Amino acid sequence: MLIELSVRNLAIFEDVRVEFSPGLNVVTGETGAGKSILVEAIRLALGEKADPLAVRTGEAEAEVSALFDLSERPELKDAWEDAGLPWEGEVVLRRVLPADGRSRAYINGRVVAQPILAILSPLLLMMVGQHSVTQLLSKAAALSAIDDFAGTAARASEMRKRYRKVSVLRRQVEEAAARGATARGRAEMLDFEIGELSGARLVPGEEEKLATFLQASRNEVKVREALRAADDALSSSENATVVSMGFALSRLREAAALDPRVRETAERLGFFREEVAEIAREIARMAGKAAEDPEARERAEERLSLLRRLERKYGKDVPGLIAHLTDLERERESLAGALEDETRLRKELRLEEEEALRLASELSAARKDAAAKMGFAVMEELEMVSMPGARFLAVVTPRDQVAESLAESGFDEAEFLFSANQGQEPRPLASTASGGELSRVMLSLRNAASRGGGGRTLVFDEIDTGIGGNVAERVGARLKMLAAVSQVICVTHLPQVAAFADRHLQVLKRVSGDMVATWVKSLAKQDRINELARMVSGSEITGQAKAHAKAMIEKAEGK
Repeated sequence: MLIELSVRNLAIFEDVRVEFSPGLNVVTGETGAGKSILVEAIRLALGEKADPLAVRTGEAEAEVSALFDLSERPELKDAWEDAGLPWEGEVVLRRVLPADGRSRAYINGRVVAQPILAILSPLLLMMVGQHSVTQLLSKAAALSAIDDFAGTAARASEMRKRYRKVSVLRRQVEEAAARGATARGRAEMLDFEIGELSGARLVPGEEEKLATFLQASRNEVKVREALRAADDALSSSENATVVSMGFALSRLREAAALDPRVRETAERLGFFREEVAEIAREIARMAGKAAEDPEARERAEERLSLLRRLERKYGKDVPGLIAHLTDLERERESLAGALEDETRLRKELRLEEEEALRLASELSAARKDAAAKMGFAVMEELEMVSMPGARFLAVVTPRDQVAESLAESGFDEAEFLFSANQGQEPRPLASTASGGELSRVMLSLRNAASRGGGGRTLVFDEIDTGIGGNVAERVGARLKMLAAVSQVICVTHLPQVAAFADRHLQVLKRVSGDMVATWVKSLAKQDRINELARMVSGSEITGQAKAHAKAMIEKAEGK
């Protein structure tokens, strides 16, 4: 409920404070007094487009504040929290409009962006008038009215939250899929390089050992040839040293047997022959150990070739290759996480879409059922404001119930069809109703919609355009009924409507030279009679006009 509106330095309003009450608040005043400025102030507080030219002449800025009591609107808590704002029982919408700059908007002292204000302000107050017809007759507004009538506004709010979550997840899945595509390409390359390096079974120091082994293998050929030649010379050939020494020793021993002087020489030769024989055996053993192993050398050469090819490819030595393999494995592990993110997000999206589909389907069924009933309810209301032959249809058109068709509203779009007279085919309301008809249709629509429960403050501006007499009285009565469930503020020039006010506010203006003073006065009973008399007879208030005004008020009060 709107409790208070404060306006400073807006057009001819210097410093005006207006208090509102529950029920029907009627605003009247002479032409040019500033009724439209009061309405404009409410629009500004709600976040509608601001014109710096509206700042009072000579002032640096204008300011508008609207205080709302939300203690009986706990269903709005989620919307506030979604907007990142703390939930409080009272909310102040404040708008500052500099004469030479961009306006600023605040909610309870916190600066808020226009998109946030555009989401929250319609939950508090709805403007109904000629200037807001486009918004009021939009498909979104039609669906909102059907939700009000059906009592599905809370589920519609949940649907919007679900869809926003689905939208966020869809975007995250797209981003994860893009990252995944890049990751998969990179992963394929990493898998190849990791396989190549890990398959090589790299060992620090292996390259040096292989080089030493191959160098020793090449030297062994020469060593083996020398040992074999020595072995041949000492013991293996026919003329080997050991054989010759054996023959010589045998002859010396024969001589020693005949001549004792030869014995010592024979013994010395025997000693040396035995020493040479031992050396020959040692050489034979060494030559045997130096046997050629071409397969081992080939394996070593292939292994060393592999290591050096990898070093050239990656530009690193063996220790560097080992460290590089560790880095590649770490990167591959992180890529696995990115691919797992995509899988996880797709699963979350599927579950969230299933829940959104379920909610949208239930909501669509409830809306279609309510739309048929709403059409009859609005026609009942139209009959009460002297439009007995009018036809009104609320049409809900669902899209295919698949995930791709989901929107904030679920599956549905809605439209109102209207014909003012019997025999005419109902057509879209916006293109069919005249100004006076449209005012009564909008009142009837809001009265019917309010059957699902009240809540928002409704501001009717120019609701009485094109009507008068008995029709105006009926409109006043229906406004009074609507005000029983929702706070209503109505700007009117018709006394028949003003007579039904629970609180009557008069906008007054006084001009003194170049100075203009404007204020808003809450009228007591006698002041109301005088104001209605002025509205009946003009500037000259007669006794008859006062009597007529008093009778209208008493009739409206049921006396």
